[in-house]
Amino acid sequence: MAVISRKDKPPLVLIIDGDKEVVKLLRAYLTDEGFRTSEAYDGIRGVLHALNDNPDLIITELNLARLSGYELIKRLQTVSRRTAQMPVLILSAKALSAQEQTGLVELEPNVVEFVPKPVTHGAFMVKIHKILGTGLSEKEVLEKLEMPRHLSAGEKSIG
Repeated sequence: MAVISRKDKPPLVLIIDGDKEVVKLLRAYLTDEGFRTSEAYDGIRGVLHALNDNPDLIITELNLARLSGYELIKRLQTVSRRTAQMPVLILSAKALSAQEQTGLVELEPNVVEFVPKPVTHGAFMVKIHKILGTGLSEKEVLEKLEMPRHLSAGEKSIG
């Protein structure tokens, strides 16, 4: 899979989560890796950002105000051909059975992964690099994160 980017710009990741601390942490992790970010704090704004920003990846919580994550995913599939093809990674604190998690990924065409919160920084970044096809192996991503600039912050969990 080739790296998804536009005109030599790094991939843009849309973060949709009502928890501003989670958004802040995700934004820091993603920008440290060279990705661009856009943020929304509820489902309706998430759909609007998807339409206007044209992200390469959407990371969403299922528990959202104004429009749930489930509704957001359905809306993305119907609002335009472009948004229907945007990959979605669900990063959620919502307790789902393994069967429900698998069902979301297998039955929703744009959902590429379900990740339950909390998740470690390293595991999260490995998934992001894999989805965006950056060409970095799991080992390379983890080694990069162990560089001295990350050691002072420690291994924080997301969520």
